[in-house]
Amino acid sequence: MKMKWMLILLLGILAKTTLGWKYHYSKTTMNWIQARQWCQTNYTDMVVIQNQAENDYLVSWLPDRKTTPYYWIGITKKHMNETWTWIGNNSTWIGEQSWAANEPNNNHITEFCVEIYVNTGKNRGKWNDEKCASLKYPVCYEAQCKETSCDRGRCQETIDNITCLCDPGFKGNRCQTAVECPPLSQPDNGYLSCSGENLTFNSTCRFKCYPGFLITCSQDVTCGVTGVWSGPRPSCASYKEALLAVVGCAAFSAFCCICFCWMKRRKRKKLAQVRQPEEATSPSTEAQG
Repeated sequence: MKMKWMLILLLGILAKTTLGWKYHYSKTTMNWIQARQWCQTNYTDMVVIQNQAENDYLVSWLPDRKTTPYYWIGITKKHMNETWTWIGNNSTWIGEQSWAANEPNNNHITEFCVEIYVNTGKNRGKWNDEKCASLKYPVCYEAQCKETSCDRGRCQETIDNITCLCDPGFKGNRCQTAVECPPLSQPDNGYLSCSGENLTFNSTCRFKCYPGFLITCSQDVTCGVTGVWSGPRPSCASYKEALLAVVGCAAFSAFCCICFCWMKRRKRKKLAQVRQPEEATSPSTEAQG
């Protein structure tokens, strides 16, 4: 056990473990580029802060310092007019209380990297833009999200845990369960068959009719992402009922067509009646008279 602690002290590295990830920092100062390379070589990357709660948590863990050098964090930009961007996930979160008073000020034109203050004064936990060539202590994180952390979703690191953001159609703390649709009842004068044993997301059921009956709608329905079956439920109608339905539809269509044609003809006739008086009093007609 003593040998383990001696090794840690010799390396100049300390670490903090949470259920979601591990924070690490070095006791050796480096410029920003070297600090990031060190983080990527030994862990995952330079620390990324996603919200104010994480910012406060990190500051509470890092050792207090009275003066510079402080600690590099993984937010940067390449040009003066660019937006500050977190490395790795391209997040642009910058909280209202993040920067120290009158910062970022870009005093030296090329202050495109950021340090976090861990002093005991009013600026504790605040940020300052700094020249990337300055020497600071790197702060890194070691991701705990693995490829197998979430069955069907994206793993997100949090302070106390990892969170799985599930793909559409899946649920559960690890996105391990497909959304289920309610059972379907057998149609009258027919039957249905479904793909798979469970009626879950993307499952398809096909309705079929017994001989002498016809399907009235699309015969397939699919379980959707919200646990609702797609489309109306098909039913089985006898040939007589189906024929009457077809005849009824045809009669309705014919009636609509007749009404449309009659109204169009009436409108055309009315326009013709309006034009006749106008033509009778036109200038050319009066000149001939």
